[in-house]
Amino acid sequence: MKKLTLSAVILSLTLQAGFLDKLQNAAGEYMKSSNSAPSAASVAGDQKTTGAIKQALEMGVKSAVSTLGKKDGFYKSPFKIPLPSSAQTAAKVLRSAGMGKYVDQFELSMNRAAEEAIPETASVLMETIKGMKLEDAKRLVASDKPNAITEYFKTHAGEKLSKKIAPIIKKHMESQKVTKYYQTMMEYYAKYGKDYTSNKYAQAALGALGMQGAPKEQDLSSYVTNKALDALYKVIEQKEKAIRSSAAARSTKLLQEVFGGAR
Repeated sequence: MKKLTLSAVILSLTLQAGFLDKLQNAAGEYMKSSNSAPSAASVAGDQKTTGAIKQALEMGVKSAVSTLGKKDGFYKSPFKIPLPSSAQTAAKVLRSAGMGKYVDQFELSMNRAAEEAIPETASVLMETIKGMKLEDAKRLVASDKPNAITEYFKTHAGEKLSKKIAPIIKKHMESQKVTKYYQTMMEYYAKYGKDYTSNKYAQAALGALGMQGAPKEQDLSSYVTNKALDALYKVIEQKEKAIRSSAAARSTKLLQEVFGGAR
């Protein structure tokens, strides 16, 4: 009985030693592989992924700037900046009164300011592209969201872009006399609006809004800035969706190679 027990112990220790040897060898191999440099194929694939995403972003930026940053890029396009909600009642009354030119001047001045400012966004967007990490590039290529790249811009450049463009918008608004046209429109509204509204309830509303002093001027600069950035992201998004869904939009070999196999 003692011999049997001793034999079992010896066998157990022998098996354990063999297992520990295997475990030690496996750990050594793992450490070698984890410390070794990535393969050339892996590096090349990573470079292609990052390069393709950056190309897509750059194409989106160029498309947005060329589409919006020109005369009538906003004013005569689907991205036209509408009147602020606080000015729409006044605009309707003035147009009915034959004084629509004051409304038109204000509306045009806002859109011109945005058109002049949009090209200034390119530098911030390009800086964001340069700072993109490999992990982000891989995630964006593999994403099922058709606007994942655009969302990356909003997250990583949105605040900086807003700070960059706000003073530029304000400067161009001053040159375009946006605030002046707004004030002129509201002054005429306050002066003549009541005469062109027969409904007593509407007259009471006009009295509350305009006849006791023009409505408080809202932050027009922030309004135009936000609308300009909304349009910028929209154009970038359209370009991204085209690259993801249409082979014809993949105008470079790199985009064809990476996005062609991303789905």
